[in-house]
Order: sequence, then C-alpha cells, then structure tokens
Amino acid sequence: MVLSRFLGCALAAATLASCAEPDPIIETHYEAYEGDAYPSRRPKIVIPEGGMGVVSDSRSDTLSLISLATGERFGVHPVGRDPVTIDGPHHVAVDPSQRALYVALSYPDLIGAVGPHASHGGSSVAGYVQKLALDDLRPLGQVRVEPNPGDIVISEDGSRLVVSHFDLQRAIKNPGDVDAARSSIAVIDPEEVLPSGSAAPVHIPVCITAHGIALSRPDGARAYVACYGEDVLAIVDLTDPAAEVKRVPVGPSPAMFEPSYGPYAAAMSPDGKTIAVSNVRSKDVRFFDVESGAFREPDSDAILFGSPYFVAWSPDSSRIYVPMQAPDAIQVIDVAAGSTALAYRDLTAVCDRPHIADFDGAGALFVVCEGDQIATPGRVLRLDPETLETLSDTEVGLYPDAFARVAAEAP
Repeated sequence: MVLSRFLGCALAAATLASCAEPDPIIETHYEAYEGDAYPSRRPKIVIPEGGMGVVSDSRSDTLSLISLATGERFGVHPVGRDPVTIDGPHHVAVDPSQRALYVALSYPDLIGAVGPHASHGGSSVAGYVQKLALDDLRPLGQVRVEPNPGDIVISEDGSRLVVSHFDLQRAIKNPGDVDAARSSIAVIDPEEVLPSGSAAPVHIPVCITAHGIALSRPDGARAYVACYGEDVLAIVDLTDPAAEVKRVPVGPSPAMFEPSYGPYAAAMSPDGKTIAVSNVRSKDVRFFDVESGAFREPDSDAILFGSPYFVAWSPDSSRIYVPMQAPDAIQVIDVAAGSTALAYRDLTAVCDRPHIADFDGAGALFVVCEGDQIATPGRVLRLDPETLETLSDTEVGLYPDAFARVAAEAP
C-alpha cells in the first residue's frame, strides 16, 4: 500500500503533476446589490433666488449658468455628443413645465467662414438637438436635424419645438435653383425626443438661410422666420406642413442670395401683436403687424448706426433693446412713439460683438457679448434698463450666442 503510493507520487513528479491534496472549494455568497449600476455623479443645479440665465458657449462646448439677481456665473457644464469634437452648442430653449432644456448642436466650419455666424452656417455635418434635464443637465434624448441649425424655440404650451437651419452651404451649392437653395425648419414633438429611436422631425422648406424664429402663442401653430438670404419674413403654418409658405418682403426690392436687408432675427412682443425683425445689412429693425400680416409703414422703422441682432422687448411691449455690432452698442427704441431713440451706449470698450439682449422685467437688462469667436472668452453684461449703466460684467466661455431664462423653483 505504501509502496503503491510512493510509486504513484514518483510517476506524478515525472509528469510535473502534484501529489498534494486539492485545494478546498470556497464559495462566497453576497447580498443582492440594491444601488444603481452606473450612479450619476453629476452635481445638482440649485437655481438661485431670482432665477438663472443659460448661456451657450459654442467654442467651449459648455453651458454657463448666470444668476439673474447678481449676474454672477455660478456654474459651467460640458454638453455635446463627442468629448473630442467641437459640437458647437448654439441656441437654447427651455421648457419649464417639463424641467427640460433643449440645445441645438451646430458643428462649425472653422475654415473660410464669412458673414454673420458663417462658421455655424458653412458646415456639411448634420446637426442635433439634445434634450437635457434642468436639475443637472444630464442627457434625456436627442434627435438629428439638418446641417447648420440656427435658432431653436419652443411654443408657449410646450407642444412644439422648432429649429431653423442657417445653411449657407445649401445656398452656395445651388446659386441658380431657389427651391434647392432654400433651407428648412424642423418641427419636433418634444415628447418624442428620446435617448434612442426618436421620431424624425418634420422638415418644411422655408427660405434661403432661415434663422430667427418667433412662434404664435400659445401653441406655436405659426412660425415667423427671418430669412437672411431672401429679404423676407416667412410665415409657416405648422399645423399643415404641406401648406404654402407665405413670404413677406421686409422692404422694397428684396434680393436673393445677395440680400439688401439681411433679416436675421425675429422677436415677438409680449402682447403678441408685433414682430421686430432685425436686418443686419440695412442696419434697421422693421416691425411686422401680426393681425394685418404686413410690415408697418417705413416711418416706423428703427434706423440704426450698427447691425442689429436679437432684440429684447419690454414687458409692456412699448420699447425694444437693440444689441448692435460695428459699432458695438446697445440702443433703446420707443416703439410706441414711432421708434424714437430713448438711450444709446457705446459698448466698444466692454463688449465685443453684442449679440443677444434679454430683459428680465425685474430691473436688469442682459447682453451677451460674443468676443472674438475664437480665442477670447465672451462676456455677459447686466445693465440698468433705463441708464444702460453696467451693474455686473461676467466672463463666460468662447463664442457665447444664446441666453435663456429659467425661473427659480417655488419653495
């Protein structure tokens, strides 16, 4: 018996095997994990008293959060689909009822860009709309749109999200074909913006290089679109995508492709009666009467020194605050008194390329300054709406070009 075991071990050693007893099998039992497999570590956003402003930093791929009460930047959050590529967050829209924010990603053409926001309009890469949660800006969904999304707006009742496309490439590639040169607006159901499998937007061809949008209230049944490349304000029936688009010239002798007026932005008055159309080439703001469907007489136009961009209306619809470029300035216009100039301030020393004005109705006017759009950070000025004196001056990211207000949550 002993000899057999010895011979067995000797044979095992010869074959490099072990004669030792096998290791015992140890079984470990764990309790079921009750937490999240991939916990979110995003910091929660606490909206300060008085509310916050959301500013898109196109070249930084971030959103800056601004206190409406103090003008201070209290947060900066990365956004986008690609951590390496510049996604170009452009304009933003807020749906307070759903506690959601929508941002248009307009992948920029960084080489050879010319004209107003041409770096946003010269790309051939499809854009996206991302839906983000307001409490921490986590992605809730996304939907693909066409290249060069420009403005993005949501109807007052939250039922429609509309995106324009400032598509210079489409215009350049089709110089002799107006229909082919016309860009579209994308009409999106906000509830169908999902993490995957989002419903495709309805695209409606509108005009050459469509940009600023104003929606009828409350359901956004009609879109009023500033058409830079056609010198018109387009009126689109969003309840019937097949309906004919009405295009109203902003002035006599409108021109295509090489515009004389260059309507770029559209802003509806709080009372819903008037749309201010900013014309960057003719350097004026013209007023469209919603009820009559026509522009007011030329003597009501606001004639300016610089090119106007996105204006802000006063809560009583009596005046507008006009940010201008070349020269950089802000001007207050009394619309009710026939576009009389009330105040003017040269911003050259403090605000490079004013782009958007926003009046919170509580004593402060915000102006977004784009900076040089490449290397120098932009700024957000908070001004006294009467004197235009600076109340606060805050640095944000590269190339800011949007401002959306979010009310503080009720206690």
